[in-house]
Formats: sequence, C-alpha cells, structure tokens
Amino acid sequence: QQSIKVSLRLNISVPPNARLRSENNTVPAIVSTRLPESIMPLKTQLGASAFQKRVAFNAYMEKGSENTSVIGYTTRPETPIYLIDNNSFPFRRADGHENDTSWVAHHFLPDPLVPDDDEVTEEAQTSSNSSTIFPKFDIPIADDYFAGLLGNQLLVKNAASTPTLIDSTTALANTRLIALYFSAQWCGPCRGFTPLLIEFYNVLKEVAPSHGLEIVFVSSDQDEGQFQQYYGKMPFLALPFSNRASAQQIKSVFGVRGIPSLVVIDSLSGRIVISPDDSRNAVHQACQRGEEAIEVLFQSWLDKVPAESKSMLDILALSCLEAEAGTEEAENTATADTKAEGYLVRKKEPFEKMKPPSTVDSAARVKAIFSELVAKGMEPNAAAAEAIKQATVEQQNPSVSTELKEGALQGTSEKCAVEMGSNTIEAMAENICQLNAGDKTKIGNLLSTAKKYVANVQKDPSNPRFRNFRLSNKVFDTITSTPGSIELLMKLGFVVFHSDIDFVASIPLSVDLNLMGDVFDNLLKTYNS
Repeated sequence: QQSIKVSLRLNISVPPNARLRSENNTVPAIVSTRLPESIMPLKTQLGASAFQKRVAFNAYMEKGSENTSVIGYTTRPETPIYLIDNNSFPFRRADGHENDTSWVAHHFLPDPLVPDDDEVTEEAQTSSNSSTIFPKFDIPIADDYFAGLLGNQLLVKNAASTPTLIDSTTALANTRLIALYFSAQWCGPCRGFTPLLIEFYNVLKEVAPSHGLEIVFVSSDQDEGQFQQYYGKMPFLALPFSNRASAQQIKSVFGVRGIPSLVVIDSLSGRIVISPDDSRNAVHQACQRGEEAIEVLFQSWLDKVPAESKSMLDILALSCLEAEAGTEEAENTATADTKAEGYLVRKKEPFEKMKPPSTVDSAARVKAIFSELVAKGMEPNAAAAEAIKQATVEQQNPSVSTELKEGALQGTSEKCAVEMGSNTIEAMAENICQLNAGDKTKIGNLLSTAKKYVANVQKDPSNPRFRNFRLSNKVFDTITSTPGSIELLMKLGFVVFHSDIDFVASIPLSVDLNLMGDVFDNLLKTYNS
C-alpha cells in the first residue's frame, strides 16, 4: 500500500496568516472534545449565541500551549462548542437544505481563502443564527371585538413598572393569544396561582416577544387600594379598576363563576382556545416541569385555534416569504457577477491608481525579457524584437501584470509506503494524560463512566435507549469534556456520529458486549491502581 508523502518547509520570514472560515450546513467527521468549562461552562454554551461562542473560542485559542492540535470548532443553537482537529476531516453536508445554518463548521484557512465578510458578528447572529425566528408580518387581531369587550384603554406597565393607560388596540398589537386572568388579592388560591402565571408569562415573553401571549388582569378586588397592591406585583396588562362594570360583564360572557380563572382566547376570532379549568391545571404542571414544558404548552394552545385563523396566518406568512425571496433574488442577480467567490480572485489596484512605468523601468524590463528569451535558445536579434514587443504590451496594459509573492510554505511530494501512527490503547491513554496536565485519574474516570453505559446495554441489549446518548448530556459530558477521550472510546468500540440536534455516541449492535465489558474491566484495573 502506498500513499503520497508531502514535505513542507515553513518560511519563517513570511509568517502564515490564518482566519476562521465558516461552512454552513457542514459537520466534521468526528469531534475532538468540547470547549473547556474554564472558558465557558456547559450550561452557558448551550444558551450562547453564535457571536458569544466565537468570542469564547478565540479566548481559548489565545491560551496557546494546550491547544496546538485544534483547527476550529463546530456548533449549532443549543449545543456545546465542539472542538475539531485534523482527525475531523473530511467535512460533509449536514442533513437539511443547502442554505441551512443549523450546523456550522468553523475552521482555520489561509487568509486569502477566507471571504472578507466571513465574520461572526454580534449583529449577524441576532438575525441569522438565532434559534428563534420571529414572524415579520402584523397579526390582524379582532380590534373591534376586544375594544367592545375590554374597553378602549388598558393599563400597561412601563419600564419603571408604573401602570399607564394606553389604547387597547396598541396594547394588544401583534398578540397571538389573549388570556383573561380573573383574580383578586383576598382570594387565597389566587395568591398561590399568580406567581406561577407570572413565571409562565415571563418565559413566553422571552421566547415570543412578538406573536406570543398577552395576559389581561380582570380584578375582583373590593377596593382600589387592594387592586393597586395586587396588580403592583404583576407584569400583565390590566382592566382599570374604575371599569368594574365591564369586569362583571366579561365574567358573564365567559361564564366565570369562581376565581382564579384563566380564559385563553384566539386574537383573530375571539373564540376560546382552552377552557379555564384546563388552562389553570396546564400552567401549574408546565411551571413545575420547567421552561421547555412552558414552550410546549404554548405551542399546544396555538394548535387549538380555529382552522380559519391558522389559514389566515399561513397566507400572511407565505406572502411575507415570497416578498423576501423576490427581494433576495433581485439582490443576488445584481451582485452575482461581482461577488461570487470574489475572495478567490487576486485583488488588483485600479488602473488609474497605478503609477505609469518610467523609461528606466521600461529599459530594465526589455533587458530582463531579452535575457530570458536568449536563455531559452532564441536567436539574439529575434529575442530583442520580441522583448521590445512584450515590454510595450505590458506598458499599455499594466493591470494584467501581477506580481506573485513567495508564500509561507514551500515543499515537494513523493510516493512512499503508508506510515501508520501509534494508535494503541496505551498510546491513546498516554496522550490523554499529556492533554490533561499528566492527570491519570482522568483516564480512570472516563473509563468508569463509559463502563456504566456498557453495563446498561448488557442488562437490556434490545433497548435502543441504552445504546445512544448525546455527547452533551450531563453524564456523558464528563467524557466529552476530557481531551482525547472520544478517540479512545472509538478505539474501544464506540461510534460517534452527528444528528440534527447534537453529536451522538453509540454502542453498535455488532459489538460483542461481553468482550467489551472485559476490556473495560482490565483497563480499569490498570488505570485505577
């Protein structure tokens, strides 16, 4: 078996200049480890923006000595920053559309091969790399219906949490669901449910600040003082206490007989989406399970709106997308000839900015061309004529002459036998020690954790839940965060691949579980002793 051996010599007088190139919808063959906890904790990585992740990676690379093998990183929204090295090649397309930006591989390339605008900026991430894309059209809410139901004005909290009266239509603008919260300070169950509803509301305001949920507090308090004290703790809109007649009428419209009560209404049609009893219980359970459950509950409510409301919003969304597509196509057409792969074209100074060659320069150029032609065997008289001709052409078209400067790398290639590196388990274990400041306990810890996964599969080999696990899950991350560990586990029979949401480690069906267990037991005897 043969391969190509490439010998490269680095010209230290021309230091290489590399920048990160971002490859959208691209994943590496394998990842090395994740960004260390000391640079950015795992929990922070999972919620960080693309710009924040870039800043953290740059901070890691500035440390220098411990990351010489790292050539970039890969990530997507809600996943860690996975570091990549030379073993991560070849890259390949992630599943999805060609322009999908969920998975992005960032890797160092020589500066000329990186477009000038290929930068992850704070502004760019908020619009294109955010995991939440907010709709860009206005919702045609039933203004007349809600103005007749709630009155022309509602109380809203300003930045200083001071209640202010504003127009009802303005207060409810671009709201997808409107919830009427019937409550009072003197009601014990109300005082217990209100903090949960506040938590529910605040989470959804972060997830969907537009096209989301708005809550209107409808008071059953006995006087203005009770109302002000109770409403002072709420971030919601509110029906003014002076409008108590409307409050009684609203209760009657929706058949509210007791408090607390939460009526969720479709903003387009004014129809009830979920009954008061069901909504209270659902909010209570979602808050107990956390933010993800709150988002799921909100989506389930959206799924229950009338079909005609869904159709109207689908049409508006489609129209918005078509308009954007038309604008983008026009922009792409206008710039296609000049922008496409422009970073691969050698930059030339404009003709008018170039200094015209002097007579001395021309003579020197004729002499240089003459010498080259004679050296190639051309007869001197013919060489002189050709040299004058070529020099004249160069004077008339100076922009076509481009000086190629010597690069940082020079080298040769030759065929040779394949040289296999040392990839024994012992060598990999020693490499882990070196990557972790000589700490041998790291090997024992990662082997113990991996052995637990193997033991679970041995108990129930047919259950796929025990065979596949995300690299970022809380337990397996003790392995992922240890440099060199993934390569060792793959040597021991694990496989690692990428999915739509994360990189996944797996124990294949073809593996002899008993043999794998014995191997781990023997290794643990060695590295735990």
